[in-house]
Amino acid sequence: MRRRTFLGRAALAGAALAGVACRRRPRPPNILVCVSDDQSYPHAGAYGAGFLKTPGFDRVAREGVLFRNAFVSAPSCAPSRGSLLAGQDFYRLREAAMNHTIWPAGLETYPEILAEAGYVLGYTGKGWGPGNWTASGRSVSPVGPAYNEFTLEPPGAHLSNLDYARNFEAFLEQVPEGAPFCFWIGFSEPHRPFEPGIGVRYGARLEEVRVPAFLPDTDIVRSDLADYAFEIGYYDSHMARIFAALEVAEELESTIVVVTADNGMAFPRAKATLYEAGIHVPLAIRWGERVRPGRVVDDLVNLIDLAPTFLEAAGLPLPPAMTGRSLLPLLETGGSGRIDPSRDAIVAGLERHFPGSRPRGAGYPMRALRTHEYLYIRNLTPERSPAGDRPGPSWPPGDPTGGFGDIDGGPSKTLLWERRDQYPDLARLAFSRRPAEELYRIPDDPDNLRNLAGDPAQEQTRRMLARRLDEYLERTLDPRATGEGELFDRIAERYPSVESKS
Repeated sequence: MRRRTFLGRAALAGAALAGVACRRRPRPPNILVCVSDDQSYPHAGAYGAGFLKTPGFDRVAREGVLFRNAFVSAPSCAPSRGSLLAGQDFYRLREAAMNHTIWPAGLETYPEILAEAGYVLGYTGKGWGPGNWTASGRSVSPVGPAYNEFTLEPPGAHLSNLDYARNFEAFLEQVPEGAPFCFWIGFSEPHRPFEPGIGVRYGARLEEVRVPAFLPDTDIVRSDLADYAFEIGYYDSHMARIFAALEVAEELESTIVVVTADNGMAFPRAKATLYEAGIHVPLAIRWGERVRPGRVVDDLVNLIDLAPTFLEAAGLPLPPAMTGRSLLPLLETGGSGRIDPSRDAIVAGLERHFPGSRPRGAGYPMRALRTHEYLYIRNLTPERSPAGDRPGPSWPPGDPTGGFGDIDGGPSKTLLWERRDQYPDLARLAFSRRPAEELYRIPDDPDNLRNLAGDPAQEQTRRMLARRLDEYLERTLDPRATGEGELFDRIAERYPSVESKS
């Protein structure tokens, strides 16, 4: 292993001593988690999305395992990242179950557990958030010290100027010889806003862009999607240098490399919804010789499964609070397709996305169960506006729709609202109120346009999925399922605005 001299950072001193102790037994694997910001499945080259170029993600998939059915616990930044860090369903995270609140005391994360076992921690870019880490008494983010020193000139507007790869290199240069590390790269891309037209300017062909059926197929929308694809390609371009850094440090083969996203793309009926484009995300995992390359897994997995995977790989016991299940059996088997028959469903949900979308910080609580064939959604407050009120606050400021804050502003949202008379059905699906229950058959309706919840032919299926969702929520102590849902209402009222994040 090639390292530069350890520079003696106080934050790493304890880890250095623990690293010496770790040499007495086989060293556990390093862990590198790369999380993009607002990227839906199947938007990576390895999934056949021809209008994107993602050689970094594709390499991880080619040399490791590609997951075709990976989902987030919540389609919103802070609760999704929090559930990944804690290995728990988002609704168990108390204040951290929604954006712009705090990380509560006593809520343990996998990086903190690994640090106690001798791992050296660090991150660059976006960690957990938006929210306040320090309110619970922490002086440093649980994902470790920030490495954000090195910047570069990005090739367009609205791209992060962080040199993610160089900051990772800087971290590696300070890891003591023999100590395992746990590093988090939180890409800011492809979060809105996008520079209008940047995709076409860098070679995108609008006729190759695949427009999902829940959006109008116009040049404006195609260009918006091309800009989104450019930002995916931009963050992915850092992956080659990240791999090179691992190879120079002679750590690539002993590192679990994970590439995924925190939630779906920032378009209407995607991010901050429980539809496929909101909760279904890319996922590829590489781990040297421990994982046979080139495999494709179709089991349904949740990103809450990553934390127990890392702890088991490190030889550490799993905290009883974790509700995720280790992916090691899927990673270490030799097969592809459906491997574990018990992994036939995932549960997702949301309490609140943008705090200003409704009066007094109120959210739009909902839960969902996704099987291989069906998506069942339960909207707990169907009398509220699911996308937020209008007029009302929205992001970014100046959004011409004048509200619907749970949909990030951009050309596709603006077009759909301004041309709602031309696209009445799509506008209704994006902006109007929803029924208490929704049911979609994925093979026939991958974009979730035809609600079957009221179809008599689907009544038995609806009841079965509803019962199965109830059983899971009760078993995992969702406050909404145990009669304590007012907990979330009180939290929302306590943090009613973006300014409350501090």
